[in-house]
Amino acid sequence: MSDWNVLYKELTNKYDYIKLNNPATEKQILDVEKALDNKLPVDLKELLLKFNGDNSLIFSTEQIIETNLSVRKLDCFMSLDCLLFFGGNGCGDYYGYPITREHGVRDNNVFMWEHEYDNRIWKASSLEDTIKKYYNDEI
Repeated sequence: MSDWNVLYKELTNKYDYIKLNNPATEKQILDVEKALDNKLPVDLKELLLKFNGDNSLIFSTEQIIETNLSVRKLDCFMSLDCLLFFGGNGCGDYYGYPITREHGVRDNNVFMWEHEYDNRIWKASSLEDTIKKYYNDEI
């Protein structure tokens, strides 16, 4: 279990462009799960309940819904309903968990979808690992 307050205190002291949103509500979390027909993983729920996005890597609950629903409509790529996106790099590439219709989020591994080549590339073993690697320019 991650201590999101400690991690983001370090990050916001180091990077002034990270702007933490107010916490998400339980209703906003349920709205995401309903809209995407998937339960969010525990670590993502915990993070959103602390900070509803960081205005850099991590999307707000509204952005999670909007992004996932919009990319699932794209017909110029292989289906993107196999990933639950929670963040992006600002250049059109998104980070997400692998999901299946039967089981929801399969595990804590995080993949990046590169929109230019329609690649899905493993990037990290957890949400915390993703955040640390992203802000240290390792992914």
